[in-house]
Amino acid sequence: MTVPRLLALAAIAVVFYVIGTGHDRRRLERVRIRAQQAWHDPKLKKARSKLLKLSKKNAKKIDKAVHH
Repeated sequence: MTVPRLLALAAIAVVFYVIGTGHDRRRLERVRIRAQQAWHDPKLKKARSKLLKLSKKNAKKIDKAVHH
């Protein structure tokens, strides 16, 4: 390949990289916002709390079964 072709190929690659990262950044930002909304949703907070209590209860049962 000649130098001008390599430079053109590199320029095209840079342009597509910049365009791609811009789209990826916006998509990741939307995902981040949706994840934050879901995390702060009252129903999900309640479900997380229930699961935490259940896991602690079962951890005690498992610990008791293993050590006795």
